[in-house]
Amino acid sequence: MGAIGVGPFENDDALDFLDELEESEQDARRRKVETALVRVVRASGYIEAPTMSEAVAAAAVVAASDDFEAVIGERNVPRWLDEDPIEVDERLEELATQALHRALKSDDNELWELWAEGDGGERFATKVTHLLDALGE
Repeated sequence: MGAIGVGPFENDDALDFLDELEESEQDARRRKVETALVRVVRASGYIEAPTMSEAVAAAAVVAASDDFEAVIGERNVPRWLDEDPIEVDERLEELATQALHRALKSDDNELWELWAEGDGGERFATKVTHLLDALGE
């Protein structure tokens, strides 16, 4: 059975992404987070749910690396995120912010559509907005 929830680390795609990060060295983690964010920010068309799920998880990693309190209360927060966060700079924060704004676009991403269909759109939007707030948006 798959894990599914509105939180940034509550679906199988996000959890697989976190597992990949956990198995990586510090520098590789940052590159993988950046790649997941860029993939969504630069996408010109419709974004499938797995890609968006990874980007939302990546944005949550950025927010938590900057201020761990951004993910307090979230489920499945990896221990390394508190003990060995990635290095965050302005560019990475901007990519995370742009990816989260894209996650809230109802017309071009499957993740939003899945939550809106299941009556979870408002809860999903609340989680994403919380991350945007944590990033100073």
